[in-house]
Amino acid sequence: MSTGPLLTEVELVSTWDRALGQPESRRPLLLLGRDDADRLPVGEVAALLLATARGWAGGRVEAVLDCPACPERLEVAFAVADLLTAAPGRPHEAEGTFTLDWRGHRLTLRLPTPADLAEAARTGDAVAAERLLLRVCLLAADPPLDDPFAALPEVSAAMAERDPLGVVAVTLTCPGCGTATEALLDLPAWAWQAADARVRRLLGEVHRLARAYGWSETQVLGLGPHRRAAYLEQVP
Repeated sequence: MSTGPLLTEVELVSTWDRALGQPESRRPLLLLGRDDADRLPVGEVAALLLATARGWAGGRVEAVLDCPACPERLEVAFAVADLLTAAPGRPHEAEGTFTLDWRGHRLTLRLPTPADLAEAARTGDAVAAERLLLRVCLLAADPPLDDPFAALPEVSAAMAERDPLGVVAVTLTCPGCGTATEALLDLPAWAWQAADARVRRLLGEVHRLARAYGWSETQVLGLGPHRRAAYLEQVP
């Protein structure tokens, strides 16, 4: 997996500004600076975003979830490095395609992409979304299937095995009532939140130094983090 060069602070602020005008689901993709981000396998996108955003979040993915049975709030945290160990160690086959033998049929499939998920979300129904994803990801069946949706459980399991960061689920036990619950980690949303928090800290620093010295945003960000911190120590 190659993430490419990380965004500079100037580029991060500019990307954040442009992303705010996009739908929420697209904002994290802009952090990668790739035109094909919405056509990559979902787990590959998650891995790229983990590698891109870990420095902005102290190397940890943290989330707070509501217990479904009581008012308790549940906290979960993972090291980004540990999550990245689940990413495939070698590039996917072309366009994320693979084959699956199922009940005498050879299925040719591809892994779902963020573009697929966005289209599925527009159905507004979980079952309809699953069926749409199967239709777009099932490239061929030999011999043809009478009922493609009968293969859905096995296809979903095969996709999860090949793209483990595509869906990251955690099981938590509430310390208040003892209820066990499974929750999904939205890694793209986490990456965007980390970027948003980082940019807002940067803009706060720009504001303080611009007031003190009359510098422009570009000049303040161009100082780099160490010189900027040194100047901030001198500002009341």
